[in-house]
Amino acid sequence: MSRSQSSRVQTTSSVFGMSGGRAAPGRDIWLADGRLDGDRLDVTACRPAAEAFGATARGRVLSALSDALRNRPGTTGLDVSFGLPAPLLPAAVDDWIDAVAWFREEFNGDDAGEMRETLKDRARECEGDGVELKRRTDRAVRANSPYSFITYYQTLYGLRELLAPLVADGAVSVPPMQSAGERTVLEVYPAGTLRRLETVDEGYKEPTDEAAAARAEILTALETASDLDVAVAEPVRERAVADDGGDALDSVVAAVAAARAAVREFEPPTPFDPREGCIYV
Repeated sequence: MSRSQSSRVQTTSSVFGMSGGRAAPGRDIWLADGRLDGDRLDVTACRPAAEAFGATARGRVLSALSDALRNRPGTTGLDVSFGLPAPLLPAAVDDWIDAVAWFREEFNGDDAGEMRETLKDRARECEGDGVELKRRTDRAVRANSPYSFITYYQTLYGLRELLAPLVADGAVSVPPMQSAGERTVLEVYPAGTLRRLETVDEGYKEPTDEAAAARAEILTALETASDLDVAVAEPVRERAVADDGGDALDSVVAAVAAARAAVREFEPPTPFDPREGCIYV
């Protein structure tokens, strides 16, 4: 089921990052744009979905995001879980594409709370402790369970409404489960990227002077601690520091993570289960 396109990154390519969206998609989802030329990434823009698409309702925002992913070449990093822990999948599901298709059908019509309770009930029937199971890739980068209290909204709507239809139509490629293509989409985890860069990874999503200083410190680390030559445009820097929810900054980190993956030809950064997905950091 892998696509046949080469996984090598072009000399110059577009890179995008998306983060946020739990409560108010138009306000909380932020998008960052960048240009990757060799090992240099220029982050050129950053704005909320309401500004980018002129929409605030979840359905309209997700539809606009889907159209964007279908129609613009490049590599996009999405801060959304791309799958579920393998013990929660049916035995007949033996690869990631089947898992995504099953998820879309299984939770068709459910709201996020219903999905979460169903998965917790299934987890209780599995061996092991706790009801919020993690994927192998989650454990490797210290991410939350895909259906934790923090992530379950993004998982349902990001996977069911956004990613699953794109994958079913072959509109995007999703490494490492598929070979990269003209339109490549990756799962990223901004906090995991910040840990890899050994910089601040918590306490920056608050309306305080200390949190604003932490956001500025993170932006500096993106430019100095990464193996890429990263340049963040001043207007992007200003918006990322000013947004006290941290989603603007996370979208910039998502773009950096996508670029890091691209220059490494999408080599998985950690062990992963091919049924569950893989986080790039």
